Amino acid sequence: MNKPAAYCSAALLIIAASLSGSTFAYDSKPAAAAAAPATPAAAAPAREITKEQAVEMALKAHPGEVTKAYQDSKKGKQTWEVKINGTDGKKWEVHYEIKTGALVSEEGK
Repeated sequence: MNKPAAYCSAALLIIAASLSGSTFAYDSKPAAAAAAPATPAAAAPAREITKEQAVEMALKAHPGEVTKAYQDSKKGKQTWEVKINGTDGKKWEVHYEIKTGALVSEEGK
């Protein structure tokens, strides 16, 4: 093998290793620390979310104190319902679809 081909092969291996390393780094994060959308405009994750992820997303959207978080159904979908006493003085009910993590509804009273 000549030198230019060897350098090209080495460069491709380095690029491939760096790309796969970032994938493994993402997978090695705890589920609660994984990035998740906080607003309806954000793209929904492609896999099921945990209750902890739903709580984290709800708190990003509506800071405050979580009073309850449990499995529920809303608009015909299985959801995580998160209730928050918001720092804005409102009591929030936020529903995220378990299958996708998409925001189903949010209501502040």
